[in-house]
Amino acid sequence: MTLLRVFFPLAALCFLSTFAAARSAAGPDTARMAGAMIMVGFRGTEVPDNAPLLRALAEGRAGGVILFSRDILLGTVRNIESPSQVRALIARLKSAAAGPLLVAVDQEGGRVQRLSAQNGFQDWPSAREWGLGDPEATYAGALGMGAALAGAGFNLNFAPCVDLDMPDSPAIGALDRAFHRRPERVTAHARAFIRAMTDAGVISTLKHFPGHGSARGDTHLGFVDVDATWTPDELEPYRTLLDEGFDGVIMVAHVCLGRYGDAPADLNPAVIEGLLRAGLGWQGVVATDDLQMEAVTAAHDLKETILLAVNAGADVLVFGNNLAYDPDMAAHAHAALLELVAEGRIAPARLRASWERIEALKERLR
Repeated sequence: MTLLRVFFPLAALCFLSTFAAARSAAGPDTARMAGAMIMVGFRGTEVPDNAPLLRALAEGRAGGVILFSRDILLGTVRNIESPSQVRALIARLKSAAAGPLLVAVDQEGGRVQRLSAQNGFQDWPSAREWGLGDPEATYAGALGMGAALAGAGFNLNFAPCVDLDMPDSPAIGALDRAFHRRPERVTAHARAFIRAMTDAGVISTLKHFPGHGSARGDTHLGFVDVDATWTPDELEPYRTLLDEGFDGVIMVAHVCLGRYGDAPADLNPAVIEGLLRAGLGWQGVVATDDLQMEAVTAAHDLKETILLAVNAGADVLVFGNNLAYDPDMAAHAHAALLELVAEGRIAPARLRASWERIEALKERLR
């Protein structure tokens, strides 16, 4: 009896060890893969121990966060108050996360810069200002920007914008967010910007695929179809930079390109899997634009939005949580994604493909 009492616990331990090893060899479970795909925004210049976000990060329900300088709904400071404060905040988030954490920000320069003189950093020129000069000057300026981002703890910049500059575009041209009207000038300055971010240790993002520069409307406010104004020239910066080996992230816009269907681009497989992956050969990470913009929420609830984005081919689902606010957004998005898999509406293999691309990207953070 004594031998049996010793043998069975040992046998059980051996079995559990073998089971754990087999599970590890089989790769991550569905919950972990789903969590890697979710990026959320949150409120606060610091996070208390009982914050839902910290719990979501620790449990692997989110693999990325995005920070903002202003809270749109409250009209107050949101996440970035000073260099030392945001550095401590990001360090807290990274320490809470179950694995490497993507920490993103929109830092283009000009009117779209979350780090600025107002919160203790500096102001950087707009893309249009940079585009008027030499690409090497863009590199020098962006290198300083990248150093500030990396020093604060950011590792993913949702920039540069490679849309073409058309002044009658309310969301791009009117805000000086594009380098130039000519694709080759856009490409030259974007190349310099990306090189600077890479040298500073920050991952870059090309946006807003397949081109937002010709849009006559703002997807923050509603549905925008660019089919009548869009031209293939808007793909040229992507084509050239991808051919040169760009290895960051591509953000797909909410604009609808009617010739490919009537859905926003980041919910449309004909755009992501067709035009971007099959057409241009992109095999890296695709991020959505903020899925809480009116162009999406006017037509779809959270679960339907996730279903469409994932089945369209998106890897990182961005919920800025600033146009609308839910303190449990990460948990709710994660639960909705798992429900869709359980219902057979999203294939586990689809999650695995995104997880593998995200993991390959995160290798740059290690």
